[in-house]
Parts: sequence; C-alpha cells; structure tokens
Amino acid sequence: MSEQTIQNDLYSNPVSILDKYTCYSLGATTVRDLVAQKVLEGVPLTVNLGKKPDVLIVDKDKHVVVFLEFKVPSELDSAKKIEKAVKQEIHVARDVSAKIYVVSDGTSFYWYNPYTENRIKDENGNEICTEIKPKKEELKLADFINRVALTISATNDCLLKTVDCDPTNLAMKIGGILKNISFATPKDSLYTFVELFLFKYLSDIGILKGDDSFNAIYTSYNKVTEEEVLYKYLYGPRETINVLFPVAPDKTTIINGTIFHAFKDSKGMYRCNGTDAKTFHAILKLFYEYEKANGPFLNISRDFKSKLFETFTKQEKSKQNAGKYFTPLKIVQGMVNMVDIKEGMSICDPACGVGKFLLEASMKIDSPFSLQGGVVTKRLDLIGFEKEMDEKGATSGYDLTTILAKANTLIYYSNLFKDNNNITDIQTLSQELLNKMFVSSKTICGTLDNLDENKYDLILANPPYYQSAIITSEAKSKGYYSEGGSGVEGLFLEWIVKSLKKGGTANIVLPDGIFNNLANQKLRDYIIKTCFVEAIISLPLNTFFNTPKKTFVLTIIKKENVNDTQKHPVFAYLCNSIGESLDVNRFDIDDNDFGEAVSKYVHYHKADDKTQLPRFLADAYAQDGKLKFLPISSFKTGDDWFIDNRWTDEEKVQLGFKEQANAMTVSEMQSFIDTVCDEMAS
Repeated sequence: MSEQTIQNDLYSNPVSILDKYTCYSLGATTVRDLVAQKVLEGVPLTVNLGKKPDVLIVDKDKHVVVFLEFKVPSELDSAKKIEKAVKQEIHVARDVSAKIYVVSDGTSFYWYNPYTENRIKDENGNEICTEIKPKKEELKLADFINRVALTISATNDCLLKTVDCDPTNLAMKIGGILKNISFATPKDSLYTFVELFLFKYLSDIGILKGDDSFNAIYTSYNKVTEEEVLYKYLYGPRETINVLFPVAPDKTTIINGTIFHAFKDSKGMYRCNGTDAKTFHAILKLFYEYEKANGPFLNISRDFKSKLFETFTKQEKSKQNAGKYFTPLKIVQGMVNMVDIKEGMSICDPACGVGKFLLEASMKIDSPFSLQGGVVTKRLDLIGFEKEMDEKGATSGYDLTTILAKANTLIYYSNLFKDNNNITDIQTLSQELLNKMFVSSKTICGTLDNLDENKYDLILANPPYYQSAIITSEAKSKGYYSEGGSGVEGLFLEWIVKSLKKGGTANIVLPDGIFNNLANQKLRDYIIKTCFVEAIISLPLNTFFNTPKKTFVLTIIKKENVNDTQKHPVFAYLCNSIGESLDVNRFDIDDNDFGEAVSKYVHYHKADDKTQLPRFLADAYAQDGKLKFLPISSFKTGDDWFIDNRWTDEEKVQLGFKEQANAMTVSEMQSFIDTVCDEMAS
C-alpha cells in the first residue's frame, strides 16, 4: 500500500472535523499553491513554499494546526526509521507554523512538538499516540487537538492536567500593586484586574493571537521601553478586545473605560501617566510567573469571579454596595438543583449580579448554546437584569457587575468561544450570549421599572434587601406594586410572583423581614393566594459574608388557577452550615446542612403525591430533627412564616443550634434589632 493510498483511505478531500478544523489530503499540492488559493494564511513568506505536505489540518482562521507526514509501514518499523522519518519534514511543519507534527503509517500515530522536535506527552508523561481519523469520533478528536494545540509551546512538550485553577492569590498580589497608585479604589482595582485577567485568558484559549497575544506583548519588554509596551497594549490587544466584544446598548462590554494611559509626544517618544507603565509591567510579570508555576488559564474555577468581587469589595465600605450580597456557589447550585430545568424554558434573574444563577441553570441542559453557520441556537432563554444608578441618581460610568457577569459567561462557555474564534463568530456569540443575556439599566429602580406579567417559566434570584424610601416611592408610582411589601426586597418579591408564568417556579433568597415583618403580611397573603408554597429553608447567619441578616430560601410555584387550594405541606428545613466556612475565607468544609436539605427536598418535590410522604422522607423526618413538614394551614393570615420558631428551644439545643440559655445571643439580638428597624421604617 502506497503513502497516497493510506492518505486517501483516511481522508477524503477535504474532511471537516466538527466544523472547527478542515483536513486536506494534498498529494502534489505545494504550500505556495495553498497560500495562493487562500487556503492557508499566516505562513511566513520567508519559508520554502515549494514543499508538498501530505496532510494538513487547518483551523477556521486558515492557520495550520496539525502537519501529518505519511509513510508506509516498513518505513516506521524501527526506532531508527521513525527518527529518520520525523526529521525529514519536521522543519517544514515548523516553517508553516504548525502547532503539532505527526508521522503515521495509517495505523500508528507519533505526535511531535515541531519547535522542540520532542515527542508530545500526556499529563502523566506518556507519549501520545492518538489516532487522527476525522471520520471517527470527530468531537473527541477536535477537543483533543484543541487541547494539545493550546498547551504545547517552544518550552513545553506535555499536556497540562485539566484541573480547575483559582488564581485568587494572584488577584490579591495584583490588588496590592494597584493600591499604590492614586486611582485605585477597590472597585477600580477590580476593573483593572478583570481587564488584564481577560487579556491573559483570551490569549490562553486562543482568541487573542499573534501580536495581540499576551506572549507577544510580554516578550516585547526585551526590545522596547515599558512606556512603549503599554502603548502597544492599549492600541493593540485592547482595541481587538473591543472589536471582538462590541458594546451593548446598555454601554457595557467585558472591559470598562481606559484604566492605564500612554501616548506619543510631539517628538515621537512614548509617555505615560505617572507610574502606569511600571505598574502594568509588574502585573504582567505576575501573570507570567503564575503561568510558569501553574500553567495557562485553561480551567478557571466557576466561582472565581464572584469570590474575586467579594474579596475586592469587602474593602469598600461605601453605601454603593448596599444590598449586593453575592450568593455562594454552593447555595446557587443547591437552589438550581431544587427546580426542574427543561429545554425551551425562559429563565430570569432580576438582580443577576455576576450571573451565577443563570449560568448554573444552563449547565443542566446539554449544549444549551451552539453556533452553526453563523447562527446561535439557544435551548434556553436566559435573561439577567442589573442596575447601575444608585438611589441618589448617581452612576459610575460602567456597571461592574454586568461586566463581571459577561466575563463569567466567557469562563462557563470558553469551549464555545474557543471553537468559534474568528472575528465574526466571536462578535455573534458576544451579541447573543453576553449582550442579550445580561442587561444593565441606568435608572433608580432598575428592574422594578418594568413588569411583564406571566412571562418566565423559572425565576432564580437573590434580590437586594435594604430600606430605600426613594426607590419604594418611585417603584410604587409605576402602578405595578399593590401588595404593600416592605423594603426593596418586598418590591422584588412582588415583581417575581407577578412575572412568573402560571405553573412557573421561583426559588429566591430572602431576608427574615419578609417572613416575620407585620408590614409584609399582605404580601405573604398574596403569595398564599397566587402560589403554592413548596419550601422554606432557613440559612445560617453569615451565609453572605457582608451581611449579618438572617436569610431563607423560599420556593414557590404559581397556581394555574387562584382558586386552587394547596393540600400538601411545606418542606421546612433548619440549616446550621452550607458546606463552606462562614467567614471571609469561605473554605470548603464537610458539614453541609443545606446540601442535606436540597437532597431531601428533591425527593419530596418528585413525589407523585406530596400529600402522602414518600417512605424515604417519612424515615428522614423521623431521623432528621432539622426537617419538618408544616401544614399550609399554619401559614394562614396573621401567622408569620419565620420557620425557626417552629422548633422549640429544647429542639434547637438538641440539634446543636442553640446553647442552653435564657438570654439572646449576639446574632439573635442583631437579627431582632434589624427586624424592629425594618418595621419602624415601613
């Protein structure tokens, strides 16, 4: 069998690999022919263009990813012959900027790094021999080629382990640098870190390439001044990011306005403001050193953005962050697991923060978003609302949380962006997944300005909770809010109930005032009238690091008919832990009452007849003192919904929730004072 016959048996001409790569079996075609026919781009004109590759795998940007050299089996039947075959064309693979060089007889495949001429190895040090057969398991093959191409370099022959990385310590070091410059409030520092993190991240996943890449900018320090490097970044990669991720109608994208400044003076010399150039260099050096120790940012912790926001903003004591209590990922994931998520649903978060509720919900659907032929197909309709203007009418100029939400989406769907990384596709994905999914308003009331009844199948939310006479007055003037809810959270709860479709579900984090404040009695009665109350889960104090308020998860289903009567009991659970420490560190711990609550609620929720407890839950009820099934009759008019009071002090002592004492604890006193203040303000 000839080399050409082997090629033709494996590859028709051309073969598409998952609409990401194209495999060309070339025969007598030269590199010059391919460049002239515009099949290839990015090939240096200084190389020998008369070479005739056997097979090339090319990405959507027409860059060579894999260079395959075929031999008959007798030419690869010894180590010496394999070495000879490899040396024959590996320099050509390097000349055409191929990421991977492979020698094969159609059965065995030997993968090499064209730049080091060494075998490519997996994360365990084993030499890679993966078959390249495009007509077989193309998804698996495309993912593997992509993974190898992203990690192999002139200094690395091994795949990196696919473990989630959480560069929070890196963020703290950068925060320390930024504190030393004049503009660096915690918010400005976060803006800066997010921008430069995305610069590195987009480079690592192959979206920023060539002169726009992190490596190109960083290595230029060897040739030019710090001021010129900063100038090259501002008018190179930064401009490319703005092109790839266009500004939405709400004026947000994935980066904010210019943080650093550099310019050319009248003599053509590069200048900058203050220490901008040195600070920029110091930050890039930290990213470079982080990569040397940990590898590129290919697998970022999904909770990274939220933890990062909290770490920076906890240093800022201004009222600007009032009510912005970002939800721990374990709470988000548990709340998502409690509800049914199906293809075609419309899901809303009216106070979306960094977008975790929507993004985690989308992970419950296989391939919720795809791009084919320049068109995005959505199997879920997701919408998140945020607002920038505070109650005094002031705006910051850029909505940080919306920027973080969009950046977060890049992390959740990095493969989708990596696999469609030409300019047009990135812009399309940016418009459909970022700009349409997250919307930031510049009004005092934000989400509360508009209310479309019966619109969403599912609402997941942790709305802001604080008192604001201005927002309350402005919102109620719209005519949507007639149920007398107290505080901003009361307005959001009414918005949520009215926005749900009939039969739709809402899972919401709410403060204690909703459940025990007399001013919210009318609102609670409205919920009983229009919804089935499925669950109330009591969360421990300090579930959110920057609020001492007592909080609960409320699960409701909107009735198809307001005359329907709830017959099944309310699932009530008392939590003392959530699976992470309740301090600023938020370390993972084994103790997780909330996880238990979610698991048992899911069994209850799926029961055919919730008026008859499944055996599992009957046993659980007997064994788990933190669980109670409360009759809906105990939530009648005049009763509060503060489920903690449904456990006696003796029961709480037995459960370890309360010490034997007659006096209030400090936390209980704080919660009591908050409740009294809320009632006085309403």
